[in-house]
Amino acid sequence: MLKTLTINAITQYIDDNLESISIDINALVDYSGYSRRYLQLLFKENIGVTLGKYIQLRRITRAAILLRFTNLKIVDISERLFYDSQQTFTREFKKNSGYTPLQYRKSKVWVFKNMTGHRKANHNFPSPDIRYMERKEFHGHKIFFKEAIPVIDPLTKKKWDAVDCFLSRGNQPVYISHRIEDEKDNKNIKFNAVLWNNEADNSISEELEEGYYACFSFSGTRNEYRKFTYNIYMNVLPFYGLQRKDSYGLEIITKIDSKSCFYEYYLPLKNE
Repeated sequence: MLKTLTINAITQYIDDNLESISIDINALVDYSGYSRRYLQLLFKENIGVTLGKYIQLRRITRAAILLRFTNLKIVDISERLFYDSQQTFTREFKKNSGYTPLQYRKSKVWVFKNMTGHRKANHNFPSPDIRYMERKEFHGHKIFFKEAIPVIDPLTKKKWDAVDCFLSRGNQPVYISHRIEDEKDNKNIKFNAVLWNNEADNSISEELEEGYYACFSFSGTRNEYRKFTYNIYMNVLPFYGLQRKDSYGLEIITKIDSKSCFYEYYLPLKNE
């Protein structure tokens, strides 16, 4: 138990400080109180990669988020993540992603093989159920919301207030589709979401595109669900080599009791 707590504290420390200090193994030896050799053995045993590699991949993944969702200059991202030069950053990013930072920013790709989200000891990668879905038009009420970059706790109050309002009306599940907006402001990722209400006279009409979807299901509290969805985007999709398509997905939320719900999550996939 103590070892697990230590590893989880270290991965959290790394995430908390990616944009605050230059993190290296020596700093984590001091932080943990373990010897360098023992810490590296313990980390590899519980996380599956070496400590140095994990730090490297977390920096690259944070850089990918900043490249994709902000207009920050590449040199500014390099400095923000404590690379010693833009050239070093470009070399490390390409080595781990297969793209230069500029190529990645211009591409439609989200996931790359070495993308690594925050992990805890004995991390798991839930297997998706891949399903083919026909095109479906839906109607409903559209809301706009944003999540601070990096999106660690995807639990926007505006979205969930709307979900709670729908759930309070009865025992029917809530259907909600969302996608990322193109507009960037360097601090937030902007989304739009449509809460389904299949009456033709609603003002908003959108569609789920025909194609393959990665489907996940989860039962638990909202706080547990946000961790689950973070894991899907940042760890599971790269692990299985799946690319999310830029179109509407679908969440189906069914209330179990006052604290928990059953969630079905459908992510549209690129055909590759």
